[in-house]
Amino acid sequence: MFRDRLAKNAPWIELDYRGGPEVMAPNLLIEGVASGAFDGASMPGDYYTDQVPAMQIARFTPFTPMQERANGVAALYETIHQEQLGVHYVGRTVSGMPQVLLLKEPLTTTDLSGRAIRTSSATSGVVRAMGGIPVDLPGGEVYTALERSVVSGAAWASVGPSSLGLQNVASYYLAPRFFESLANLVINGDIWRALDDRSRKAITDTMTEVEPEIFEHFVTTAEKETAEWRAAGMKENALPERESRKLLEIAYRDVWKNDLDWERIERTSPASVELRRALDAAITGDLEDAVPGVAKDRARKIQQGDI
Repeated sequence: MFRDRLAKNAPWIELDYRGGPEVMAPNLLIEGVASGAFDGASMPGDYYTDQVPAMQIARFTPFTPMQERANGVAALYETIHQEQLGVHYVGRTVSGMPQVLLLKEPLTTTDLSGRAIRTSSATSGVVRAMGGIPVDLPGGEVYTALERSVVSGAAWASVGPSSLGLQNVASYYLAPRFFESLANLVINGDIWRALDDRSRKAITDTMTEVEPEIFEHFVTTAEKETAEWRAAGMKENALPERESRKLLEIAYRDVWKNDLDWERIERTSPASVELRRALDAAITGDLEDAVPGVAKDRARKIQQGDI
């Protein structure tokens, strides 16, 4: 979406797309940008938490990308990227899709004791805090692992499970959902500084222009994919209200406080102190509103009279 819009807004800027994970391991791509092997890239922040520990914070954001741009959080991410790697942070290329637990058997509480759940670095802390056993599996192996009951479930972004056929081997999707699945566009610092003012402005303005559309796209796509799960026979496993609140407390209070290496995050990136303060101040009240994609979906349903 960004690439097409930039071609329209700034035809003098030529982009040479080299491909995806086949050109460089995803967890090393940020180093490829920092070193100048690539001029820029779009990638999830969770892929480079080793290089930029503060990127562990991003999944907890209660803000849409538009809000982050308006309230100064996006500027903090720019400072953090400059502090750590000397790269320029442009904005979000993926947003609006929370994490969801796909399960073979339903839950009535937040207790996952004895259940092995396929997780990523973004979700292992939540599963562990629920008493479950996080299992690290490549995405291509999850279908077979669920089919053979090697794992009892999988944590995944709200967009993507259908592409792997997981709706055919999982029976339930848990509510509530939590966290944000995000990807960032970053540009090598030397390349960014070498651009003229007109080009830098065009890139920034184009990102600002498409971020709302990207967010809306993934919110809508997540809704459509959930409908696909239901059509395949999956059922929503809505936790009772008390347990629902407990799950969000686990994600946004317990994991936030205890699972992140705050000493390392704040030591390696002074700007992360201010970022932490901004999220602490915003994540209050109804924690369901802390999930940007869920909050948007809920607002739409209220407007349509479905809630």
